[in-house]
Amino acid sequence: MSRKATYPKVMCTQHPDSASKYISTQEEPGEAIEAAVVFGCDEYMPDYEGKATPYHQNVQIVSKFIEETDLIPGKDIFITPRAPSAVQENRFRQLMVMMSIAEANYGALEYSDVQAINEFVHPMTGTVKEILDAQQHMVDVGELAKKEFGVAMDVPRIIPLIEDAPALLHAKELTKNTILSWEERFGASPEKFRVFLGKSDSALSFGHVASTLSCKYAISGISELNSELDTGTGIIFGAGTLPFRGHLNLKNAENFFREYRGIGTITLQSAIRYSHEKGEAQSLVRLAEKRLPESADTYSSEEKEEIVNLIGIFGAKYSRIIRELSSTINQLAGLLPQQRDRLMHKGSGGYSRNTPDISGLVSLCRSDIGKELKASMPAEDLNLPRAIKFTGALYSIGLPPEFIGTGTALEEAREKLGDDACEKLLEKYFPSLVSDLSFASGYLDLNVASRFISEPCMKEVRKDVKVLRDMFSLKAQPEPSYRILLEMMQPDLLQAGKDGNCMDEEVSQLVCSTLTKMGKIRKALG
Repeated sequence: MSRKATYPKVMCTQHPDSASKYISTQEEPGEAIEAAVVFGCDEYMPDYEGKATPYHQNVQIVSKFIEETDLIPGKDIFITPRAPSAVQENRFRQLMVMMSIAEANYGALEYSDVQAINEFVHPMTGTVKEILDAQQHMVDVGELAKKEFGVAMDVPRIIPLIEDAPALLHAKELTKNTILSWEERFGASPEKFRVFLGKSDSALSFGHVASTLSCKYAISGISELNSELDTGTGIIFGAGTLPFRGHLNLKNAENFFREYRGIGTITLQSAIRYSHEKGEAQSLVRLAEKRLPESADTYSSEEKEEIVNLIGIFGAKYSRIIRELSSTINQLAGLLPQQRDRLMHKGSGGYSRNTPDISGLVSLCRSDIGKELKASMPAEDLNLPRAIKFTGALYSIGLPPEFIGTGTALEEAREKLGDDACEKLLEKYFPSLVSDLSFASGYLDLNVASRFISEPCMKEVRKDVKVLRDMFSLKAQPEPSYRILLEMMQPDLLQAGKDGNCMDEEVSQLVCSTLTKMGKIRKALG
C-alpha cells in the first residue's frame, strides 16, 4: 500500500475565461506572484499549450519569485508548466519548453538547494507511450543540461492531462500501466504521480452530463490505485466557473467539493480571479485548503456499468444536436474577445481539437446504446473552437450548452435503463445536476436562440428544455440587463463576419462590447 503523498491544493492557471481582463504574456510573470501573494495559491501553471507563451517565461517566473518575494520556488510555491504535446501540437516546441524548465532549475539551484520545477503537464494524453516518450524527452534534456551546464537536476515528472470522455473511462488503466511501465523504462517506479483530469473538453465533445460522469468515473478509478500500488497518486481537477466547465465558484463550492470527492488539487482559472467579486477567489482557496483531499466515491461493478451506459445515452443525444450547430458556434466564437495571447487555431504553428476516438467508450456500452452513440458522431471533424469560446458562444445566444440533449437523454435513460438508474443518476452519480441547470436557466432564452438555429434543430432543443422544466420546475429567466443584451444579437452579424465579408469596424466593436458585457454579467467569458 502506498504512503500518503501530499500535493499542492490550488493551481492558478492562465485559462482565458475572464470576461473583464485581457492579460498579455508580458504580464503573466507578475500574475504568478499575484497568484501566491494575493490569492494564496500554492501552485502556478505557465501554459504553453496552444499559447504564444515565450519559452523563457519559466525562467522569468522563478527569477521573479526569488528576487521579489520570500517564497522559495519548489518549496513554498510550485511552478508546474503545461508543455505542448509532441503528438498533437509540435515536438520542437515541447523540447524548447523542457529546455526552459532546465534553465529555470539551473537558476534556482544557484540561489538555494531547492529545485524550482519538479513536474510538468502533458496535454491531450491518450496512450502510455505518449507519457513515457515525453518523460524520456525530459530525461534527455536533463542529461544535456548536466553535460553542458553542470546542472544536477532531478528529472521533473510528467503529469498526464486526460481530457476526453473515452480516455477518462480508461484513466485508471492508463495511470496504472504507466506506473508499472515506468520502472521498466526508467529503472524505478515514481514515488508519487499526479494525473490531471479536464472537465471542459470532454463536455465539448459529449455534453455536460456525460462529461461529469466520465470525470467521476476516472476519479474513483485512480483513487483505487492508492491501495493497489506503492506509488501515491494524486488528482488535479481542471474546472471553470460555469457548470458546463465544472461550476467551480464560491457560491457552488459545497456542491463542487461533494460532487468531485477524491481530487487533491483544483484549478483557479482567470474568471474566478478577475470577473467575480473581490475576495471570492481567496475564500475559495481557503476552503480548498480545508476540504482537499476527501475520500473518493466508490462504485460497484454494476454501478460502473450503469454509469457507462448513461454516458453513452447522454453523449449520443448531445452529439446529434452539436453537429447541426457547429457552423453557428464557430462563427459566434470568432466574435468573442481573445483574452490571452494564443497561437493560431489551425496550421503548423497551432492546433485544433479533433473528434475523439470513441471505440473505447462504445465497447463498454450495452450494444444498442453503443450503436446509437456511434451513429451520433459526426462523419468528419467539426473543428470546433476551444471550450471557453464554445461555451461563451452558446451562452451568448441564449442557449447554455448544459441543456443540449439533456432532457431527451433523461427520458431515454428511464426507458432503456429503468427508473432506478435515473434515480441513482440524480441522487448518487450527479446530485448537483438540478443545481447546475437552475443556474444555467438564468441565461436561457429560446426566442433569441431560435434566430440562430434551424427549425428542426430548435425543435429538439425545445423538447430538451420542456422535459427539464417539467421535471425540475426550472423557472429562472435572464435578468433584464442580460435579456436586453441578448436581444441585440442578430443572425445578420454572423453573415457579416463570415470569411470573405468584412464587418464594419464600428459594428465589430459594438458586437465585441455586447458579448463582453454579457460575459461580465455571467462572470465568465465561457
